[in-house]
Amino acid sequence: MVDKLCGFKADGTRATPYKFVHLLPLVVDSLGASTQEEDTEGLLTAGHYVSFTNPLASNISTAPEHESNLDASARIGGGRLEESFMASSHAKFYTAINTVSIAPCIVGKSNMFRRSHLNYLTSTSSDYAPGIDFFSENICEDHLIGDLLWRKQIPEEKAGEKWNKHGLVLGDLAIQPMAGMSVREYIARRVRWLRVRKWTVTLATFVEPGVEPLLCSAYGSFAITTLPWFHENLGMPQTWLAFIIVWLSNVVAWMALDWAVYTNLHSGASIEVDTNTPSFARPPRSRSRRPFIEWASAWLGREILALPVWTWACLGGTTVMWRGKKFRVNLDMKVIEIRDGRKLSIPEIENGRAHSKDRQD
Repeated sequence: MVDKLCGFKADGTRATPYKFVHLLPLVVDSLGASTQEEDTEGLLTAGHYVSFTNPLASNISTAPEHESNLDASARIGGGRLEESFMASSHAKFYTAINTVSIAPCIVGKSNMFRRSHLNYLTSTSSDYAPGIDFFSENICEDHLIGDLLWRKQIPEEKAGEKWNKHGLVLGDLAIQPMAGMSVREYIARRVRWLRVRKWTVTLATFVEPGVEPLLCSAYGSFAITTLPWFHENLGMPQTWLAFIIVWLSNVVAWMALDWAVYTNLHSGASIEVDTNTPSFARPPRSRSRRPFIEWASAWLGREILALPVWTWACLGGTTVMWRGKKFRVNLDMKVIEIRDGRKLSIPEIENGRAHSKDRQD
């Protein structure tokens, strides 16, 4: 990662340096993936589930007695939905956008840039100091930093040097463990993400439902079974049964592709394992981290929720829950805390900074 940022190839020869480099983020639902040693150290406690997205994440809750499978899935199934999303739909588009480099596309899991560059680009009139503090009132500072470095010229560029904008470090992954996330928390997480993204990358956010498998397959299936060309040249029946068959075929093909992407990303083939590597980051013992049926259930659940979640997030308001507090997201990506119906500026910068290592979003 450092070599790519500084402009060095694998063989040590010089290349064009980058202003900003980052890794592909993955999520692993670590329930059941921890070793006995990790349980002893408190990473996960047997029979207990820790929520890393709940404001009270430090509290450990015991599974209720006589809990049904459906209730258990609702209580801790959000991690599987997140794991499926980050290693299928998100991974494909994240990699594609960063490969063609038409716009900045980053997630604040593992980024690297030069502090001197950020200080230079944020040395304008502001109530905050240059650098990270410049974005103190923003909820999506990772994207804003990347976008600023993408659009603005740094001193070296103004002096005539050639610098690349962003670089995705291929092969290395940023793996985040997640345990005990409920389906409700997963939905809240996605809503928060979308309500921020609709002001940062508006066009991409509003076309997002059309690139999800269920709706996109419906578009294509309706066209294939409705347009005269397909009927006249390919003999495609213009019936609802034909529509359903074509739609199901598209969805199955899409699922097969996502399964291949998931198994490759979670194979751990590029991870250098040593004695300090946690179990959630180690290669799975079998071909895949999850059995296909288990993965397919999470994949289907994620896809069924995609359109309702998007609709509620983009059309249902601008407020988000963040670190246990409620905020309104403005057009300039700044957030205003809401207390008892009153809007307050978000001055708890020191408090947020003190807990920055305990981020739960």
